[in-house]
Parts: sequence; C-alpha cells; structure tokens
Amino acid sequence: MKTKVKECFNKIKANRWRTATIILAIVSIVLAVLLSPTMFNLSEKSANKAISYINKYLLSEGTTATLSSIDNEKIVNLRKITLDVSGNKFASYVSIDGKYLFATEAFDLDKDPTADTSSTGTVEDTGTEIDGGFSEAANTDVCTENEKPIIYFFGSASCTHCKWEEPILKSVVEEFGDTISYHENIDSQTDIDVFNKYSTGSVPTLVIGCKYYRIGSGEASGEDAEKISLRKIICSVTGNQPASVCGE
Repeated sequence: MKTKVKECFNKIKANRWRTATIILAIVSIVLAVLLSPTMFNLSEKSANKAISYINKYLLSEGTTATLSSIDNEKIVNLRKITLDVSGNKFASYVSIDGKYLFATEAFDLDKDPTADTSSTGTVEDTGTEIDGGFSEAANTDVCTENEKPIIYFFGSASCTHCKWEEPILKSVVEEFGDTISYHENIDSQTDIDVFNKYSTGSVPTLVIGCKYYRIGSGEASGEDAEKISLRKIICSVTGNQPASVCGE
C-alpha cells in the first residue's frame, strides 16, 4: 500500500492534533538535518533548505514558515515507533531518554514526497487480495536461498500483534522442513531492504517468497484460519512441496 505525504496530512486534519503535528513536523525536519553524520553543526544553508521543503510541500497555501533561529544542541539516539490513530498508522520518533517526541516520519529533503514512488523500490501489488489478507506482488519471481523459497517475518518484541503471529507462523514453517528458508527478524536490520520494499514501516510484516506479502497479523481470522492461509500460500511458492503438507 502506497501512502503519499499529502494523503497522510489529509487524514491528520480530521483529528484535534493537526496543528501540533504540523509544528512537530517542522521541528522534525530541521532536526533530521542536524542529525546528519556528515556535519556537527547545522549551517544556515541546510536550515533554509529544510524551510523551503516545508513551505513547498507541507504547508497550506497562504501559510509560510521562516527561519527564526538555529540551535546546535545535539539530540541523538532516537527510536522509531508506529502510532495507530483511529486505524491510521503513522511513524514517529522518541528519544531513548524519553524527553523528545518527533511526531512524523522523517522526510528526505532531496525527494519530492508527492511524486510517484512506484519506481523507488516499493513493490506494486496486483490489486487482488489473496487468501488471508495477503497481496500478490506483480512481475516478481520467487526469491530463493539455496534454491529454497524464502519466508520473511519482520516484527518487534514490543508488538502484541507480532507476538500473536510469530508462534503460528513458526509452527507452519516447521511443517515445511527443509523445503523453505525462514528468515525471522525481530527488532533487526537484517533483510532491511526486503522490509523497506514490502512494508510501510509497520510490523508484523510477512513476505512469502517475495511473491506474497501482508502488513499486519491474521488475528481477525483466528489461529486455525491463519494456519490454513499460510500453508496455502507457502505451498504456492514451493511447487506444492512437501506433499505431506500440500497434497498432490
């Protein structure tokens, strides 16, 4: 699923934190430049670049931000969290010491957030929802490791939905034995390129053979239905092997 920045801001307009979110977005962008490892202090040129980006893409017509001051206090050790607000998910950042909240996703100041992102590595689906809420990736071959389809699971130790999904997925994966390769990533940067391609940044994210993927758990369907869906989709990338799981 692809979400553009303007669409995100339209959703935020509906709740009472809209004004605070825009203000924090401005702070986030300026500090994102500050946190660049290539510089120790924020130059006026870099700050003005951030202000130009804000005025061009983030503020409504007739509203203009200007640079008031530059504070070169260094704020480090941020961690990303995902917020669920009335069913809409937004990425935010919190400092490890619990002192600072940056309310929006970080923006790349060199990219137009309103541009089509279909060529940036984000996978396109077929528009058809497969069994169990999975989507099918278009024009994608099955990815393998040692000639075995790869099953990716991305989660976090603090994610309750991940805790529900992980043991169910692992029990199904064990049924397939050495016909597949299983990559479990809990709070890990391993396989981050795959995660960035198939996920919006939320967990759990499951990627089956790079052909099928789902952001979220199967809790709504229940454990038994989830196992059936997982077996069916994994069988489709293993060529219905092993027969003991997939049948003839």
